[in-house]
Amino acid sequence: MKKIFNWAKSLSPLLLIALTLTAFGCQKFGGGTPKITAPDGWKTFNSIEYSFSIAYPENMEVQDRLADKQDTTYLNLSGKFFASLRDVKREDGVSSIALFYSFKDLSFDKFSEALVASDTTNVSIKETTDVTQGGIAMKKIVSTTALGADKIHYLFKSGDNLIVASVIIGEEEAFAPEFATMQIVAE
Repeated sequence: MKKIFNWAKSLSPLLLIALTLTAFGCQKFGGGTPKITAPDGWKTFNSIEYSFSIAYPENMEVQDRLADKQDTTYLNLSGKFFASLRDVKREDGVSSIALFYSFKDLSFDKFSEALVASDTTNVSIKETTDVTQGGIAMKKIVSTTALGADKIHYLFKSGDNLIVASVIIGEEEAFAPEFATMQIVAE
């Protein structure tokens, strides 16, 4: 019995450390949501206001819109068009890959309703999937379009804002590597 008690006593400092790391969510000690490292040579766009970042290669740029140029209407919703990811080295010129919007106090369901209402003849929601990327809980919405091609939107909450990454039709494959670098940025 003494051997078991001595063995348990020797484990108590390790147990205490394990409980401490668990209590703090391991984040202060390098755990928690792992930091995604962008490939060498990639730049990073940090949106402190919306608490996320995304990295992109040298053939692309993120155009961060000036505050006085952000007000917009998208799907009959008033919001902010705050950034765009663009391929700047294509043969046929600069091409947008994804557009980033924010909508104050908008729910996922209200966005989906506005998407369908934008063209009730041609737009319907094909799929809504929960996705987590870089510690960001998102909804991936795939909808039909008048062009016959599917449209993808990634939605997530940042404070009282709904952030929408609207992937340009036909650019899903081009957006995938950058999307894989999206992550939470500490405020």
